[in-house]
Amino acid sequence: MTGPVGSSFLMEWHKLRPLHKTSRTVIVAVLLAVSVSAAVAAAMAAGADSMTSLQRLRFDSVGTSLQGVNAAVLAVAAFGVLTVTREYSTGMIATTFLAQPSRLRVLAAKLGTHSAVALVSGALACVAAFAVGQALLGAGGLGVGWDAADLPRALGAGAIYLVLICAWGVAIGALTRSSSSAIIWLATLLVVAPVVIQILPESVVHAAGRWLPSQIGMHAMATRPDPHSFGAWAGLAVLAGYVVVTLAAGAWRMARTDP
Repeated sequence: MTGPVGSSFLMEWHKLRPLHKTSRTVIVAVLLAVSVSAAVAAAMAAGADSMTSLQRLRFDSVGTSLQGVNAAVLAVAAFGVLTVTREYSTGMIATTFLAQPSRLRVLAAKLGTHSAVALVSGALACVAAFAVGQALLGAGGLGVGWDAADLPRALGAGAIYLVLICAWGVAIGALTRSSSSAIIWLATLLVVAPVVIQILPESVVHAAGRWLPSQIGMHAMATRPDPHSFGAWAGLAVLAGYVVVTLAAGAWRMARTDP
């Protein structure tokens, strides 16, 4: 890859290579996804004997196996945040802008390189979570195996979900320029908001819950439709809209304000 754009991407790849943060992010994301999926699947398998025939028929084996993917979002989001905020906190961003004066190219390079890593870690997390979840659900007669009709769509949606979360992290990092502020914002949106909304009236939960990023991700990986949620691709499109709006604001601040 040559030219100004190519050099920006190569510069970001070189920043990733000597650091251990890439491998740590992949490992943490996969471990979180697998451990939570294992816990959920084990609990469901333990109660399988008490399930009715109708409950078994409506049981979402694929979605249950992928429940743990939502536990990996903060690790992936923090990975995106730190690609921007770490350089601002150390002052290295000034050197980066000297090497590549086009700030939007710098942001695009950070977004591209870190999203690529998120895609790999997201795919690994989804596949590993499904494999472990199915092994445990199978013991209770609730498994569907690798030939499930909607499995490719669910795995693909899960990986895309994590890529979008990483991109959102990059965008919020560019907008706030503070690791702590960005991670607090993401934790609030991804973890706290879904808990808070559950104490509200049911009508509010149904109306507002579908717009929450974590609910979008969960329903995108489900194989049983929920009448109160977006479809898989419609939900991911909504999440992509959040990313685009935040990224535009972050790009404006990066391009228009010092350093």
